[in-house]
Amino acid sequence: MYKVMMFSGGVYKFNELKELVEDIGGFILQEMVMQVETMLHLAFPVEEERVIRDKVKEVGGKIKELPLAGAEIMIVVPSLGKHHAVDPMCDIAEFLRRNGAITNMMGLARGVGKRIAQMTALEKVIIEECDAAVFVFGNFEECIEEKAKLCETLEVPYIIAGGPPDLDIEHYVGNIGRRTERMRRKNEIEQLEAVAEAVRVAIDETKREIDEDPLATSPLFIKELLDLVLPPKAGEEFSTIVQLDGLRVKVEEGDEENLKNIEIGKRKLSDICNITKSKYDGYLVKILPEAVTGSVY
Repeated sequence: MYKVMMFSGGVYKFNELKELVEDIGGFILQEMVMQVETMLHLAFPVEEERVIRDKVKEVGGKIKELPLAGAEIMIVVPSLGKHHAVDPMCDIAEFLRRNGAITNMMGLARGVGKRIAQMTALEKVIIEECDAAVFVFGNFEECIEEKAKLCETLEVPYIIAGGPPDLDIEHYVGNIGRRTERMRRKNEIEQLEAVAEAVRVAIDETKREIDEDPLATSPLFIKELLDLVLPPKAGEEFSTIVQLDGLRVKVEEGDEENLKNIEIGKRKLSDICNITKSKYDGYLVKILPEAVTGSVY
């Protein structure tokens, strides 16, 4: 099991930290060097955390845990109109990103109206391509209770955020209502932390389920191979997005066969993964359990 953390600091002995991560079987997920400042997203075996912390202390940097790293989350509002797609949507997305998640945003095509709100079949499929979803439903109690029914058929974990402090709705987080300005005060930051914590709890439950029936290989390992075989175009960010049980891969047209034929140990990627065209973006690479594929190495 891997743990993901963010290192920030100077360039002093910077390469030594990178080499240490690779030596203990870890991965560099993201690297950013800005003159004399550096930022790294590191993934490494959980049991090696003390080794990493000692090295970070030696190089004079800081390290922060990213509890939502390796998860792709959809932020959903009833519409993209000014009554729905306001500051809380962006604030929640940004706060989840600071905790390591990759976030997407969606406004429902027919989400307006307490009694007539709908989620189309395509929207449901796109949301379920992600690891979890956060629905931001505004201030009105009756409206939230009706629209919460849209989420009940989803097959991924979800959180409902709304203005009333407490509602008898499953997966509900209150005090996140419609606002006309950014959430930047202390009590507002605490409300965003409550949303992030609720998402973390939901994500951890999915991780436990995966651990009970382990995947054939780690999504992090596949990402490293993909970056070597199908490198991202210059200036392109997040060409490969890590999910809890696979990846979202953005490849050039015609590279689909190359993707399927990438060798993982003794097998091809298509032997140990279900590879399908995403309804949203790129291709979804869902890793099968080891109990299904057998040994890969």
